[in-house]
Amino acid sequence: MKYLFVILFITSAFFTKAQDNVTYLKANAIRIENTEKLNDSIYTMLSPFQVVMIGEMHGTNESAPFVSGLTKLFTNNGDSVLVGLEISAELMSKFNLLQTDSSIYQSDFFSKPPYLDGRESISWANLIAKLCKNPKVKVFFFDTNRDSVEITFRDSIMAMNIKSQFNQHPTWKMITLSGNYHNKISDANTMASVFKRHVSTKSISLNIEYKEGSANANFSHGIEIKQLGSYPSVFNSTESYDCYLLLYSPNSNYDYNGFYYTKYITAAKMVSSK
Repeated sequence: MKYLFVILFITSAFFTKAQDNVTYLKANAIRIENTEKLNDSIYTMLSPFQVVMIGEMHGTNESAPFVSGLTKLFTNNGDSVLVGLEISAELMSKFNLLQTDSSIYQSDFFSKPPYLDGRESISWANLIAKLCKNPKVKVFFFDTNRDSVEITFRDSIMAMNIKSQFNQHPTWKMITLSGNYHNKISDANTMASVFKRHVSTKSISLNIEYKEGSANANFSHGIEIKQLGSYPSVFNSTESYDCYLLLYSPNSNYDYNGFYYTKYITAAKMVSSK
C-alpha cells in the first residue's frame, strides 16, 4: 500500500505539472504566422529587453527569417538595431570593406569555409544581405579566429566582442545569432552567461525549438544531413500553432529564458555547394 501511494503521488504530480504547463502555454504563447511580419504583441513582449540572444541548431533554415523578422519589427517601431552573427570578422573582411551582396558570398567564411559546421549557409548569407539593406541596422561578427589560445576561451572572447559592439551603441537594440550551446544561461561559462555578467542591461536568451526535421551540420563526421526529432512534450503537442514564441517564468530552470518554436526545421544548403 505504501508503494502504491508513492506511485500515485508521483503520477499525480506529473499530470499536475503537465496541466500547469498547458495552462501557461495557452496563456502566454504568441502565435507566429509569418516570421517576416511579426505582430506588435511580440514587440510588446520583447521591447523591455535591450539585447535578444538567439541560439540555433546550425545548418537549418528557420532561425535566419526569425532574426530578420525580429529586426524588422524593432526598426519599424523606431529602434536602431545591431545584429551580431557567430562569424569571425577576419573571414568577412571582403564584405566589411565593400558592403555589397556579392562580397558576402566572396568572403572567405562562405567561399572558402574553414570549419564547415552548418553556419556557412545560403540562409545566413541571405540574412546578411537582407539586413544590410535596412539603414537602421548594423551587422557585426563576433566569433574568434580559433587559434590555440582563443579556442580555449572562445565563449568569453565572443561575449567580450559583443560587449564591445554594445558599448559603441549603448542605446540601440541588439540581436545575436549563435549556436544554441553558446546561448545557454544554465551554464556559467557560455557566451550568453558571460555577457550577462559583464553588461548590466536587460538581456534575454532564446532557443529555437522544433518537433522534427533535418539539419545540414557537423555531427562529428564532417558536414552531413541528419534527421532530427524531439521528445514529445506539452510544448510540441498541445497547440495547433506551427510556430509561436514563448517566454518562461523567471523562476524556470530551463536552459534559456524562452524559445521560438517551429514545428519543422529544414536542412540549409551551403554557399560553397551552390
